[in-house]
This record gives sequence, C-alpha cells and structure tokens, in this order.
Amino acid sequence: MRRIRFFRSLSFFDSLMLGIGFIIGSGIMIMPIIAAKEAGAFSLVAWVIAGVYCILTGFCFAECAAKLPRAGGLYSYAHAAFGDFVGFMTGWAFWFGYWITIATEQWAVAWYLKFFLPQLSDFFRIVIAAASGLFLTALNFRGVKASGEVEDTFTVGKLLPLILFAAVGLFFINFQNYYPLLPAGKELLPAIGSATILVLWAYQGAEIITVPEEEIKNAKRTVPKAIIISVVTVMAVYLLVSGVALGVARWEKFTNSESPLADIAETFLGKAGGIILAVGGLISIFGALNAVILASARISFAMSRDKLFPKSFSRLHPKFRTPHVALIVQTILAMSLTFLPFLLINYGIVLDFAGLASLVVFFTIIPYLFSSLAVLKLIKKAKGELHIIESRLIPVLSGIASLLLLVFFYNEKFVLLIGLALFSFGLVAYLLRKKFAKM
Repeated sequence: MRRIRFFRSLSFFDSLMLGIGFIIGSGIMIMPIIAAKEAGAFSLVAWVIAGVYCILTGFCFAECAAKLPRAGGLYSYAHAAFGDFVGFMTGWAFWFGYWITIATEQWAVAWYLKFFLPQLSDFFRIVIAAASGLFLTALNFRGVKASGEVEDTFTVGKLLPLILFAAVGLFFINFQNYYPLLPAGKELLPAIGSATILVLWAYQGAEIITVPEEEIKNAKRTVPKAIIISVVTVMAVYLLVSGVALGVARWEKFTNSESPLADIAETFLGKAGGIILAVGGLISIFGALNAVILASARISFAMSRDKLFPKSFSRLHPKFRTPHVALIVQTILAMSLTFLPFLLINYGIVLDFAGLASLVVFFTIIPYLFSSLAVLKLIKKAKGELHIIESRLIPVLSGIASLLLLVFFYNEKFVLLIGLALFSFGLVAYLLRKKFAKM
C-alpha cells in the first residue's frame, strides 16, 4: 500500500519558532499571578521545578525524535516502543490534551480582550475568541507552510514585549513585594506542588516540534536541536518575567485581573506599556493557538494511520496535503468545550481557565511519562546507541518526576475526576475498537 506523504516544508527556524511559539502562550501572560495565589514568592521555585522537568523531558523527546522521525510525536514513540495498547492510551491523552488546549487558549484570548473591550460581556468575548480559532483552523487547512510562516511572525511578536517587560522591570523591583514569601494558611510543599501543576501549563509544548516531523526538512537533526534550544530559551524568559511580575508591585492587587501582565506593566511602563503587553499577550496566545491547531490534527492522523483511530482521520486533502477531517473533528470538539463552562455554571459547576489548564496538564503528563519510558525501550532496541542524551539516568529521572507530579493532582479532585473519566472512556473506546476489528 502506498504510504501517505506530507510535503516537507518546515525549516529549522520554523521548527524552533513552532516550539517557542507554542510554549510561550497564555501561560506566562496569566499564570505568574495565579501561581502566586497558591505559593506566593515560592511560586518562583515552582517555575524552576517545572523548567527542569521540561528540560529532562525535552532531552527524552529529542532522543526519541532522533531515533524515530515520524508524525505523531509522543504517541508514535510510545506506540513503537510498547505496541497498540500503550500507544493508543498515550495518543488518546496526548490528543485530548491538545484539543482541550485549543479551548483553553480561546478562553485566554477572551480574557485579554477585556483589556481592550471591557464593555463586552464574557460571552461575546468568547464568541470573538472562537472566531479567531476558526480563522486559524482555516489557515491550517490550507497548508503547513502558510501556518508555519504565520507562527514565525507570532513568535517574534510575542517575545519582544516580554523582553521589554523583563528588561525595564528589573530596575523597578522592590524586594519587599516578595514578602510574605508564602500566603497565609498555605503549607509550603503542597503550595509549591499546586503551583508547579499550574505553571506546567505555561511550559508544556516543546513536544509539539515532534508532531509534524514528516513535514520538517532533515527532521532527524533539526527536531532534537530545536527542542533543546526552545526549552532552555523559554525557561530563561519565564524566570525573568515571573520574577519581575512579582517584584515590581504587590501581586495581590492583580488576583482578579484577566490580563495581569498588562495591568502590572502599567504600574511602571504607563498606559502605553500596558497596551504593548496586552497586544503582546494576544499575539502570544494566537501563536500558541495556531501551533496547537496544527499539531493536534497530526496526532489523530498518526493514530489513524496505525489503525487505532477511524480511517477518515488519516485522509489528506488532495490539494493542500493537510489532515482536513482531523482538523474538522477537533474544531467541533474544541468549540463545544469552549462554550461548555457557560452551560455548567447554570448547574453550579465552575470550570474556569485554571481548571481547563490543570486538565490539560493532567493529559500532558501521561504522554510525557510514557515517552520517558519509551526512550529506554528504544535505546535497548538500538543496542545502547545514544544520539542526544549521554546517560539513561535522564529518562529514569523524567519518568519518576512525571509520576510525582501526577500525585499532586490528588489536591485537584474535580480535575482529577474529569481526567480519569475521560481516560477511562479512552480505554472503553480502545476495547470496543479491538472487538469490532475482529468481527
């Protein structure tokens, strides 16, 4: 049977911008204050922990990418290492996390729109945000090259305001603003654990570079290099920005803000500075939204090609060579979730931005865990040959860290319940598919 092929259109720069563009999304624009509500100035420790974790997992992704340059990223690695069942459950979590991310980023767009359109209701700002998601989906429908070029522009556009914020803000830091180090009534370790889960939302995304590997030029060399550079770059930016955000003003004043970084910027950069950061925030979120729309469709495409998802998901558009059916399905799911909180609130159930972000992190840690384990299996299959990492200790530490992070979800009972329910639904879907495949 003839293998389905993409166009190889993405360069190293495109891949790097895709990684940085997805990682730096709504998280850094919103999470410094949300994390501070959990752990105060100790939330900066959470940013370090999450960054180190993402460096460890980034090395694992890079090693897998060098050994197995295929579309599907983390799903493909788990499938190649452990077979259909683990591959399916990894891909299911990976795919769910990504299309939930589409809905979450659309909520983030609506939040930052309030800076410019405070008179509009939450619902109408969500409608505008959803329309932006549909526009980016249409762009991705027409081809990865155009989407990649847009992502390059988004990434450069989001970095400049963040660099301005951090560089100027360093001169306005008042160390008294970091005290008290821990909010009243909080215990240190649980607080840092909860903050780490939240800030992981801001960090997750380096794996996106692995997803369209069959559309990247010289992927075996390009992808690992882009992963490592993107993670290290983002960690440096995050620590600077979050440190400045908590140091230039009392963070407690911004706990109810939907555009906190822009509002903080106004305190030392004036109204113009606030506008620059708000525009940068929207560009940042649009960039992440564009990247995840591109990647999510490639996950379901790869699973379909391996006969673990319906066959229609692996169809490529005859003209644009994009997985158009996968794009349509994920759009329907993401748009439904985007508007779901308005329905749930009528029943007294609150699923806000932080809840959606925590749910994404839950679904992200699972493929991170199995990718870490897949490295060990792929190294064994390659008779010990290493391309990127120099020790098997790295995937071991990455796997242990993933398990420890999942433990912290015990404090997020509502998110944990939803996550386990959707994960169990995936298990049922796998068993039913296997049963009907034999008939």
